[in-house]
Amino acid sequence: MRNPFPKIGKVIKYDLKHSSKRLIPLYGVLLLLGLLAGLFISPSQREAFYGSSSSAYTMGSRDFITISLFMAYLVVSIVAFVMTIVAIARRFKQSMLEEEAYMNLSLPVTMGEHLWGKFITGFIWMFACCLVTFVSELFCLIRLDLPKILKTIFEELPNLSAELAQYNLSIAKIFWLGVMVSVAATCFIITLIFVVNSFGLVIKSRRSFWKVLIIVGLFYINGWIFRLVPGINTYAIPDFAVGAAMFKSLGIFSLILVLISAVYFAVTQYMFTKQLNLD
Repeated sequence: MRNPFPKIGKVIKYDLKHSSKRLIPLYGVLLLLGLLAGLFISPSQREAFYGSSSSAYTMGSRDFITISLFMAYLVVSIVAFVMTIVAIARRFKQSMLEEEAYMNLSLPVTMGEHLWGKFITGFIWMFACCLVTFVSELFCLIRLDLPKILKTIFEELPNLSAELAQYNLSIAKIFWLGVMVSVAATCFIITLIFVVNSFGLVIKSRRSFWKVLIIVGLFYINGWIFRLVPGINTYAIPDFAVGAAMFKSLGIFSLILVLISAVYFAVTQYMFTKQLNLD
């Protein structure tokens, strides 16, 4: 039986190396802007943040620079997320449909190994984007006494836990719910990129136009499928049942996302296996 992991690993290595030329500098800019925004916070802004200022707050030139840096940071953080998705889509298109396709698809690597390698690469970049964004947000708080903020958060955790317990929830449950939905949504985004681009094998003209129509059509179909997700009516159920209802709703939502992702992946593999012509 063939071991697919070495081949998948090579696909991941090559795609990471190619995409890093665009994404790593962008992530570096995001980290730098977060650090600069945090360092430029003035003492008056710090006092205003903690509510300890005894006089009226007046904006100065340094405050204007700080606000500008924070605005730039916000814009770049959004751009970083969008460009991560664009980079995944661009890399898939280049290596599977354009100039690199003939070389890549002539290698002794199965179609499934190609797709799994690209899927895992996309997952790595999405995780990296979230991690870099989180670290850059910590940089923004660097002069606001981050240890004090964290200490305050930890001191409030027992109160938060008591509030959540009334709804049969806990901080751990909320965390794992977030992880579950995030992983399912990431799978959906990556496989959506795959399946939309796979139609490029049969569409020879006006590909951008048809891709937009395909995306609209898929989201319309998905909208009908998502009607299977039960809603949460907090007025019709007691407080202690809210947690179970939330788990059921988000669990079904995540499961549907994963199932749709599996269908998208299978359709992509079928399209490339049956329709691809390297002659």
